[in-house]
Amino acid sequence: MNEKIERRNFLGTLINWILGITVVSWIIPIVAYLFPKSKGEAENVFMDPSGNPITSSAVLAEGAKIGLSFGGPAVVISYKGELRAFSAVCPHLGCIVQWRKDERIFLCPCHGAKFDFNGDVISGPAPKPLPEYRVEVEKNEIKLLKA
Repeated sequence: MNEKIERRNFLGTLINWILGITVVSWIIPIVAYLFPKSKGEAENVFMDPSGNPITSSAVLAEGAKIGLSFGGPAVVISYKGELRAFSAVCPHLGCIVQWRKDERIFLCPCHGAKFDFNGDVISGPAPKPLPEYRVEVEKNEIKLLKA
């Protein structure tokens, strides 16, 4: 059973392995894209763009933080000692709103839409309020839940 591998068979086998590995390396990202890992619809950790969780103490200290949740921008504000969370995407054209602590409003820098601390439209071209999230804090970590 001690067969000598011919050069032609060896090269053919080597090429088949290389092609197989190449095809698998293309298929894995495609499958990962089509079937993303889900943290679940019910909850999501509020984090900065680097993927580090934003703590409730940071929001309380600064008054507001913009981060990521549910795959998009979200803003958590401290209003009268209570944490409140909203989508940071303006429903008009998708710009990122900013929390103006002194005025107690969200302002869209693109077209001037204004929202109150409940996310309701005060003025501007926005057709609907900012979507609100429920906030849960566990061990100083903020989790946002869809309302």
